[in-house]
Amino acid sequence: MIDYQMKKLRMLGKRYARATAMAHNEALNAFAKEFGFVHWKALNDATKGDWHPNDEDVARAEAFVREAGAKTGPVVPSPDTLFFKEPKWEEGELCGHAYKIGDCSGDVVVTGKGWDLRVPEAPFKAPIVEIDERHSKTSPVKDSRFLAKLIEIAQVRSTRIRAQMAVDWPRRSTKADLDGVARHPLRGGDAANWYCHSCDAQITGSQVAENYWHCPNCGTHPLNIHAEPFDDQFPGEPVQTPDTAQRENPEVRIVEPRHTLHLDEETVSTLIRCALLEDATSVNERLGAMRAEISLLDGEEVWITFDEMLWPEEKEPKSALAVAAKLGLELEQEISQFSEPFAWPELGSMTVETAEFTAALLKAYERYGVIKR
Repeated sequence: MIDYQMKKLRMLGKRYARATAMAHNEALNAFAKEFGFVHWKALNDATKGDWHPNDEDVARAEAFVREAGAKTGPVVPSPDTLFFKEPKWEEGELCGHAYKIGDCSGDVVVTGKGWDLRVPEAPFKAPIVEIDERHSKTSPVKDSRFLAKLIEIAQVRSTRIRAQMAVDWPRRSTKADLDGVARHPLRGGDAANWYCHSCDAQITGSQVAENYWHCPNCGTHPLNIHAEPFDDQFPGEPVQTPDTAQRENPEVRIVEPRHTLHLDEETVSTLIRCALLEDATSVNERLGAMRAEISLLDGEEVWITFDEMLWPEEKEPKSALAVAAKLGLELEQEISQFSEPFAWPELGSMTVETAEFTAALLKAYERYGVIKR
């Protein structure tokens, strides 16, 4: 029974080491300190005398492992494992402000009234704060102290997510060996040097394992990390590890989260061209609508330039005029000479059906010109 209890403690030590990317002996020493010993050897020596771990000690060790160094509030572990998936969303309150916290593809997301906080899965990438512009003056995340506490809550949850990843991944993926060799957690393969195919950085096995397989330089995801450089002739520069590794300062953005219609030249031109196609009554006129030059002048006037061979000079684009009026814009039009898309432009003025026009076009080119494929 005593041997079983010690084996159980050693197994828990291995799980704790994987969850925290800690060396196995360091994890065992952490256990020993929980039981009042200075290190694991002292605990092991004590078992040869009067002290032996009992069921309560094992339960205490299990709780220590379960927490994995992070506490985010009440959670319910799975009965089948010491590590468990974080619930999708939890509710909380900070300084009188309610929030919800969850995760999305490894990132931690915290959302409140008129604001969102995202803490990236990459350990050192900057948190991103988005504030609804309607709440830009009153949002609590504008208070640096509130934001710092919020980020601390989110980072605790992020630590737990990474602990779960470490348990699921091979041990060598989160802890390089003495030669710096690390194993890719998703596609496998061992190497002491890895390469980011996003920014061409060179990364050591120890660096990429510590950063949970995100590039320490650009923060890209593990699937962009490869054992071979993208270009053998230009493998990129080695990533420099900072003296103090910590997350970048948060990036705060004021955003408009609602669907927004930008009445710029591109949008106006699209609507006017669509209306011109409604006005077209022949193949030529449809071609003229598609090839017309449409400009927005000073946000007040739409100017349409038609091809004189495709759009009749006297034809009034009624649908386009109606669309311009809805947009509160004036509409002016002119006729100019373009380079026709096809010879014999009169063919398109005699039919409404594109298939009929195509047949006539092919026949004319076969008789009087050349067709190349």
